[in-house]
Amino acid sequence: MPTQRLRRLGGLERYLATHHFLGLETCIVTSARYTSPENTPLTEAVIFPALKALIETHAPLGIRLEGRPDSVDVAFARLATVDLSRVVEFSETTDLQEALEKQLGRPFEDTRTDQPLWRVEVLPDNTILFAVHHAIADGLSTAAFHRALVQALQTTSHTPCSPSVLVPNLPLLLAIEDITNIRLSMSTTLGLIWDALPPKRWKKAHSAWTGHPVPLRLLLQTRVRLLQFEPSAATKFADTCRAHGATVTSTLYILAVCTLSRLLLNDTPRNAPVYKTTPVDLPISLRGLTNTPPDVLCNHVSSCRTFPPLNPEFSWSQAAAFAAELKGVHKKRAREGLGLIRWIAGNLPGFMMGLLGRKRMYGLIISNLGRVKVQVPELPTDTDTDGGKWELDEMFFVHSDTFTGPALGMNIVGDPTGRLNICLRWGEQSVDVAFVEAFISTFRDSFNGLLA
Repeated sequence: MPTQRLRRLGGLERYLATHHFLGLETCIVTSARYTSPENTPLTEAVIFPALKALIETHAPLGIRLEGRPDSVDVAFARLATVDLSRVVEFSETTDLQEALEKQLGRPFEDTRTDQPLWRVEVLPDNTILFAVHHAIADGLSTAAFHRALVQALQTTSHTPCSPSVLVPNLPLLLAIEDITNIRLSMSTTLGLIWDALPPKRWKKAHSAWTGHPVPLRLLLQTRVRLLQFEPSAATKFADTCRAHGATVTSTLYILAVCTLSRLLLNDTPRNAPVYKTTPVDLPISLRGLTNTPPDVLCNHVSSCRTFPPLNPEFSWSQAAAFAAELKGVHKKRAREGLGLIRWIAGNLPGFMMGLLGRKRMYGLIISNLGRVKVQVPELPTDTDTDGGKWELDEMFFVHSDTFTGPALGMNIVGDPTGRLNICLRWGEQSVDVAFVEAFISTFRDSFNGLLA
């Protein structure tokens, strides 16, 4: 059936579409367990009507790409229909970690077919994995999907419906570059020029830990480990952060750098490179600048790069200072960071493939979606629905950018029950498994130590 061309991709969207097309990433995945007092299983009769409601509300769930993803003319096109029987998979997998790794190993094979740029996997315990192409959704969008789905489950009838959903004529949000100013300031431009001038030994990156170099042979294999802190511990942690003038994000940032510092300073063999810092990638939402509501599926995000010194000693004053920086200078840098894409827009494939065989740009990435809250819709007493009261818990999210991306990633989300859930992710060839296991153990002990 014919599709309708909507608009060309913006700079960030085209960057991510090219990244996926070259095989350097696959998707973002966010999982959540759905519970109801009746322990209702998520069958087709239950979930298809709810997903139909989402497709009829959120434009990105009914689009695909038109044209080569790495070309300047690539555009979004509206599908005529979405076949839920091809999008939803009912799996027998009971291991969430295994299911996440499996999804992270599955790219969207051809983004120009009649398939949308997302998929859902339903596990036996009612856990839903939402995997989505990064060009149409950022991390906060994946949380918005689960919020919208749990609300739709409460307002739709559990009666069988056709798996073929007609895609309505919904407007697609503008690209972020068309909504906010991403022009580089003079200070940022001069800083970039200065960084390009000194010899290699003067640069921060020369003495920075970034894991193993990017392999020459393209092989994307993402591994994950799941770490959870119960609501009581998470609440105490957040309260302690506030008492010291810090935030959860800034404290986890300092804690992660301290953990990495301890491992590197204690386990570095003789004659190994002496590391002084690690570059950290910090995704920052720009929805506040674009006035985009939290329930919208879009890609209004950027990131900033920091070079914290390796220091094994945790400091609350550093956590508080970094919290202030996140609200000010780092948000400005993140917005301007989108402007850098223009410098390489003429040869995105060349830039990306040129990273193979080289030192990574980042050692860590720390991404925090914050606390996910679900508002239960108020329904009239005569509403014809048997949805019941559905809730979310056990949320995790993760991104597959592990081949040329940061050596180790921390993806953080607080679920509606109050738990703090962290997904550690790394590439098969970016760091050793033993190093990750040591990081997790040390980080957990340090986290609990702050609560003592």
